[in-house]
Amino acid sequence: MRRTKKPLGKLHRRNLETLACLVAFLFLCLSVSIGQLKKIQLVDTENQYRTVLNQYVVPIEQGNYVACEYPYVIVTTAGDVVYENKDVFQLVGHKVNVNEILTMDESFIRNHDNYTKVFFTVNQGDTIDRFIVFLVPLDEKKDQVGSKVVKAMVPMIVGTAISVSVFAYQMLSANRKVLHPIEEISDSAKAIINGDYGKEVLRVYDTKVQANEVGDLTYSFELMRDELKAKQIKEEQLKKAQQELISCISHDLKTPLSTIKAYSEGLRDGIARTKEDKEEYVQIIIEKTNLLTTMISELLEYSNAQLKQMDIKKEEIYLADYFTPVLKELEIYVKQNDMEFSSEVMEENPILTIDPKRITEVLYNLIENSMKYRREEKAKVLIKVSRTDKQVLVRVIDNGIGINANDIPYVFDKFYRAEKSRSSNIPGSGLGLSICKYIVEQHNGEIYCKNISPSGCEFGFTIN
Repeated sequence: MRRTKKPLGKLHRRNLETLACLVAFLFLCLSVSIGQLKKIQLVDTENQYRTVLNQYVVPIEQGNYVACEYPYVIVTTAGDVVYENKDVFQLVGHKVNVNEILTMDESFIRNHDNYTKVFFTVNQGDTIDRFIVFLVPLDEKKDQVGSKVVKAMVPMIVGTAISVSVFAYQMLSANRKVLHPIEEISDSAKAIINGDYGKEVLRVYDTKVQANEVGDLTYSFELMRDELKAKQIKEEQLKKAQQELISCISHDLKTPLSTIKAYSEGLRDGIARTKEDKEEYVQIIIEKTNLLTTMISELLEYSNAQLKQMDIKKEEIYLADYFTPVLKELEIYVKQNDMEFSSEVMEENPILTIDPKRITEVLYNLIENSMKYRREEKAKVLIKVSRTDKQVLVRVIDNGIGINANDIPYVFDKFYRAEKSRSSNIPGSGLGLSICKYIVEQHNGEIYCKNISPSGCEFGFTIN
């Protein structure tokens, strides 16, 4: 299988660009330094001082033997020493070998090893008449040449210093942007292996880490870690929910099962002798059986909600077409349970996008909750349907015993029931309101609970 060549990443491309720039910069600095070095003639002694000494040559040619900081001697072509400004040569009045006086012979080097010669010719017409020979200190010449060499090397030195600085910065930057995040990823991965999902990695687009391949890696790794952490938390919640489910089932099913058993044994043992007693025993058994069926249905609904498998089938329906028959049905149900029922529905008739079956289930749950916590005298339930912003608000209001303020934040939690309700007189699994919350949220709505004055409770939820 032929491998497809991947395009260069941002970090790789930036490193190559930096390297290319450094090489080009160093090559330029080297070229400048070499060009400067080529201009320096280390072996040409005369040319080093010819410009400086030329100012003395012109007056000397005219017979004006001017003072000069450098020793010089004037020699004819015949070898006669005409003039000497200092006693370095000590040859005035002598006849010398012209070649020897003009060149660096062994005798001169031995006696004047710290000097070098620079000579000029004096012409008479087209013929050389005399020679002017200057003595220049070697140390001065070397200093000037050395100074020029140093100046010529400045571009190369500066270029090298800048390149080293850029390279050091790149190393530090790579250490901060590449090595440190990778080390953090490694540490976090080891922590995940040990079951610890809380060790974070430096966030990608933090000011310390720019957007590059390593940044993308840390971002992807953090997404994975967050996902694993969320799954771990969800698993722990599910385990806790399972424990709560077992506890609540054992608690809530125990009483009706015990009742069914007791009344069944009563029928078996002949405790109910009359027909009326037997009918009463059978009726109690049926009621407790229905209670068990309801509780098991709630548990099944809750299980589907937890697994996100509760069937929600939304459809468009006019508000009046939905609430008119539902409120009549609820009125009959409430009155059968010896409670007064009333309703108030707004005049507007907007189109709702809901699952009628599930919203009806929410209403029944809230009505049954009002029945559980009713007062003995004149129990009432009021359903109000009104507009709020762009949503429809449905409120179920009763005049019951209300809810303790400390319990209100938890009433929609699964299996939660206020302590006062933990009795066989108020049955239920504690899942009804939790299921209501799930259904409302699946309709992009919100549900709430609050006490009302002087007594009673209000549950409300919004739908679109």
